[in-house]
Amino acid sequence: MATSSSLLSLEEDETVAIANIPGTTGLLGIAELEQDFFYVVAANVSTVSATPGSNSIWRVDLRGSRPCSARNRASCLLATASLVANITSAQLLDGMCRLEPNNNSMLLIADSAAGNVVKLDVETGAYETIIDEISMKPLAAGLQVAINGIHVHGSDLYFTNLNQGIFAKFPMALHNGTAIGPTEMIANNTAGDNFTMSKDGRKAWVAMNGQHSLVEVDVPGKTARVVVDSSYVASSSAVSFGRARLDRDCLYISSAEILDPTLTKNSTATGGLIVKIDLP
Repeated sequence: MATSSSLLSLEEDETVAIANIPGTTGLLGIAELEQDFFYVVAANVSTVSATPGSNSIWRVDLRGSRPCSARNRASCLLATASLVANITSAQLLDGMCRLEPNNNSMLLIADSAAGNVVKLDVETGAYETIIDEISMKPLAAGLQVAINGIHVHGSDLYFTNLNQGIFAKFPMALHNGTAIGPTEMIANNTAGDNFTMSKDGRKAWVAMNGQHSLVEVDVPGKTARVVVDSSYVASSSAVSFGRARLDRDCLYISSAEILDPTLTKNSTATGGLIVKIDLP
């Protein structure tokens, strides 16, 4: 969760704004449905909650934009941002993914506070809650942020539940996104934020927000292990593979370094970080 209305890009070690979302104080999930077309969750947020009725989805068109980097300051051009839908029924939208690999119009979005999944047609703006399972909801105790990261691999929807500390999946009907079977637990004690998966779906890497670690999940073996333990990933919130030829086997993690590793309420955080991890 970024308490800013600016969408940023990393340009040769310089972080620059590429779009601004008006009338909002925070940006959360992001997904790309077509090349240079990104969709972003926006809301009026505090640290762990959103103002009811303020959740919305925006389309950011990067075609023709020019980042405002130091070398390009005079001729920069911000991307175009347009409202897709106000999701007024949502409490705290966060993780977001596409429904099918070849479907450029349907998004799935996790409502972390309500504990459900919303389907959105980005062409029409129509949306509905399609999955509402107990495994996605928060328990009475603890931080009331439950289902968080979501990704479809094959015909399964994988998800984290930060409150319950689980990484799980369930089978779904790809034509409409509904669940067609029970939740299958993959890893417990994994209070994760967002994550990414290997192409074959056998491994997942989970950002453990607030625990200064990155966890690798063996999906078939149903085990998890810490592969990075560092203050640099103290508040890691998302993980993604590189997309260029030289970094497609590298992970990039969005985070902020916590100077006090005990992570108490008096901990001090630096500015945002992008951390690169080379996989063995």
